[in-house]
Amino acid sequence: MPGDASTDDPNPNLPATATDFRGSRRLVGGEEWFWYVAAAITYISLGIWHKWLLNWIVGPAWLVAFVVIGPWVTDRLGLTGRSQERRR
Repeated sequence: MPGDASTDDPNPNLPATATDFRGSRRLVGGEEWFWYVAAAITYISLGIWHKWLLNWIVGPAWLVAFVVIGPWVTDRLGLTGRSQERRR
C-alpha cells in the first residue's frame, strides 16, 4: 500500500534524506568537513611521533575509520543531539 512504511527501513520516522540505504545517518555540510579535517589533523599529529603510521595502508584506513566510527560514537554518547531525534 502506498502509505505503509517499508519493513526494510530500520527507522521510518526519519526523513529519507537524513539516512542512507542502511538507515545510517548521513553527514552533511559542515559536519562532514569537521570529521575529515579532524581525521587529517589527528593522523598528521600522530604520524609526527609514530612514523609507522605514515604508509599507504594505514592512512586510508585511518581516514575511513575516523569518519565512520567518530560520528557513530558521538551519536551514541549523546554529544550531537542526533540520538534524541531518533528516540522520538
